[in-house]
Amino acid sequence: MKQITGHNAELISHLFQTLLVTYLILLLIEQIYTGFVSTYLNLNYLLILTIASGILDVFTEKKKTKQTPTKKDYYLIYALGILGTIIIKFKTNELGYLSWIISIIAGILIILLSHLILEEDEE
Repeated sequence: MKQITGHNAELISHLFQTLLVTYLILLLIEQIYTGFVSTYLNLNYLLILTIASGILDVFTEKKKTKQTPTKKDYYLIYALGILGTIIIKFKTNELGYLSWIISIIAGILIILLSHLILEEDEE
């Protein structure tokens, strides 16, 4: 298959990123407020579009730029780890004390895996 380059590659990459973030936000809203999104939109259709644009994005040729992580990146990692802990606690609340253990371990995993990905990009 021919590599997609130039402006089209940037357009496809931006489309995939936008669809992915939109899908994840809508999925999170649907999980917290059941029926809030699914009343108006079938998320499966959005998922199909997201997967299709992701497959196209894989076949694009991207310019490789080296960026070093900033303090903002680390603050975002900690904020997302805490947010993940809160969301998991909220969804597993009926498990009692076990929900605290699961949510704290999941939050720590989010933070550690994010650190690992950031440090891998540094090398």
